[in-house]
This record gives sequence, C-alpha cells and structure tokens, in this order.
Amino acid sequence: MTRILPLRDDCIMRKKSLLPRLVGTVLVALCMGLGALSARAQSTASVVPLVPSTIATADSLFFAMDPVAALGRLEVRLEAEPNDYEARWRAARAALALGVMTDGREMKSAYLRRSSFHAEAAVGLRPRDPDAISWLAAAKGRIAIDISGVRDQVRLGQQVWELTQQLLELDPQHPLGNDVLGKLNQEVRKLSGFERFIARTFMSGGDPMRESSWEGAEEHLQRAIAADPTVVLFHLDLGETYQLQGKTDQARAAFQAGLKVPDLYPTDRKFKETIVRRLEALGR
Repeated sequence: MTRILPLRDDCIMRKKSLLPRLVGTVLVALCMGLGALSARAQSTASVVPLVPSTIATADSLFFAMDPVAALGRLEVRLEAEPNDYEARWRAARAALALGVMTDGREMKSAYLRRSSFHAEAAVGLRPRDPDAISWLAAAKGRIAIDISGVRDQVRLGQQVWELTQQLLELDPQHPLGNDVLGKLNQEVRKLSGFERFIARTFMSGGDPMRESSWEGAEEHLQRAIAADPTVVLFHLDLGETYQLQGKTDQARAAFQAGLKVPDLYPTDRKFKETIVRRLEALGR
C-alpha cells in the first residue's frame, strides 16, 4: 500500500515562494509576446502602399504620348488646388502639345487658349520663373502662327518679344525661350519689307518688326539646340530658317539631325513628318 506522506511545512513554504516568480515569468513572457505583436502591427500599419502623386502620374502619361490623359489629371488637380504651380505649367505644356497635334481649327484654338490660360496662371504664381514665362511665350506664339488674323499676329508677336526678352535676361541659355525668340525672328523676316512697315507703323508691331533678323533667328535657334539637343522642334525650326534663306546644305543637315533624335515628346512624330516633307522638297 502506497503511503501518502504529509507535506512538510518547509516544502509548502518553498512552493509558495516559487509561485510569485513563476507567475512573474509568465507575465513577462506574455508581455514580451504582446509587445512583439504590437511592434509588428505598428510596422505593418506604417507600410502604406505608395500612390503616385498627380504630378508623377501626369508626367508618366505625357511621356507615354498621352497628353489628353495627362491634361485631364492635371486639371482635376487644379480644380482642387488652383495655386499648384507644378500642375499649372505642366497643364500649359500638355495643352500646347495637343494644340500642335490637333488639325481641326476649333479644337486647336481651344487647346492653345487653354495652354495660354494655364501659363498665365503659372506666371501669376511665379512671375520671375523662366519656365513659366517660356510656356506663356510659346503658347502665345503658337496662337499667333496657327489661328490668328494679321492684326492679332502683330499684337501677339509684340507680347512674345517682350516675354522672351524678360525670360532671357533671367536665363540667357533657356532652351525653349531661345527657340521661341528664334522662331519669332524667322516669322517676321518671312514678311516683305512693306508688310513689316505696315505692321510697325499701323499695328503697333514695333520691336519685332524693327529688331528681328535672320542672324538673330539662327543665333537663338542654335543656342536652343546647344542647351537641349533632344527637342525635335528646335532642329525643325533651325532647318526651316536655313531653308527660307536658301542655305540648302545647312537646312538638310539640321533636318537630318532632327530625324535622329529619339521621340521623347507627344509632338515629336508630327514634327518629324514635317521634317520629312521639308527634306523631300530639298530633294533629300
């Protein structure tokens, strides 16, 4: 028969003394486990999936040759934040590209005027920012070339002259600013002496009509290409300037250089199609 011995008092005391330590150990382990779970939960909560900003998304769309979607994203952003400068000038850029790419006069006019509107707003936000000024000058210049009558062309030409003078004082090597001014010189020199006289005398076309020159056109367009040779338009404008003066070899070289530039902007394909026609006219 198995005897059950009574517990001695000292055994009971030892067990009582072990109990608090055992409980304490369990509590510490539990707390550490909960702490680890809490830390993991906090770490998981802090890892929020990155959502591309409106600007990044619009840039991606624009350089993926989808300026319509880019402009849409930017204008939604501007409805909520009208003073977002980065969205403003990009909206001007996208609308200008669409104005160039669109053939219908009504839609072309609408896009170019939207570009001018956004560029005006960008200049209002940063009056001395060369990029803002350049997009406004480019929009006004394109409106003058593509959709305006003679009197408006003269008026806009004067505005573009003043904007580019201001811009190039701030940044003499600005690529788009130099291209716009070079193109303005080219457009004015295409006019006859009599037409320039009429514009200067009766249409307030003073500065561009007096001061433009073929040399000025070449100088500014060459400066634009030196600052950024990746823009097809700059090569097209320089080639046309040479072609209009009868400098066939130089025109051909400028056009061919433009065709070698990779397509980076939504307008590049259209500009290259124009270059091909110019080369065909020169007999390649």
